[in-house]
Amino acid sequence: MSKADAYAAWIAKQRPTGIEVVPGLAAALPGKLDAPDVRPGEPLRAGGYGEDRSVYTQALFAPEGDEPRSVHLGIDVFGPPGAEVITPLNARVHSSRINDQPGDYGPTIILEHTPAPGLTFHTLYGHLSRDSLKGLKPGTAFMAGEKIGELGTKRENGGWSPHLHFQIILDIGSARGDYPGVCKRSEKERWLAISPDPALLLGMKAGAGGG
Repeated sequence: MSKADAYAAWIAKQRPTGIEVVPGLAAALPGKLDAPDVRPGEPLRAGGYGEDRSVYTQALFAPEGDEPRSVHLGIDVFGPPGAEVITPLNARVHSSRINDQPGDYGPTIILEHTPAPGLTFHTLYGHLSRDSLKGLKPGTAFMAGEKIGELGTKRENGGWSPHLHFQIILDIGSARGDYPGVCKRSEKERWLAISPDPALLLGMKAGAGGG
């Protein structure tokens, strides 16, 4: 059985846990990366899985002479800086890094999960605060529902509106602290198979993340 098939079989059997990766996600409105920032007290906004975006104009996404990357591989949850970020599953820290190129993730945490025998996958949390990475070490354990960090400011997270980029990674390879969150249109099918829709894991309706 492939990793994609193993994950699909596992997630299909899961029941909602009520754990919100950012508190307030259950009441979130549809969200776009170029929308105004979410202010304290306003509903969260979420969306963007599989979305083909025109906003990725930085060299990180559009190197000269190469096909640009524009297809989003995770779900974005927009909220105010400082909003808590929660792991939906028992986890151990795989790696972390401050990815500080213009348009990049900023402070990033990758967690490893083994929720069933023979199934291991990773989740990526991008655009966090720098304080979220303080004292964090590979192997650090978190229980489902435990806070792992906070949303960063625009200045901390690559210049984007404050939000969490949440992505499932079924085959992380040798990557550490970073992983592509946007792919080329010509490679969309392959990358979406590696990073399936996170909606069900997040307690959202399948397809609610967009795409």
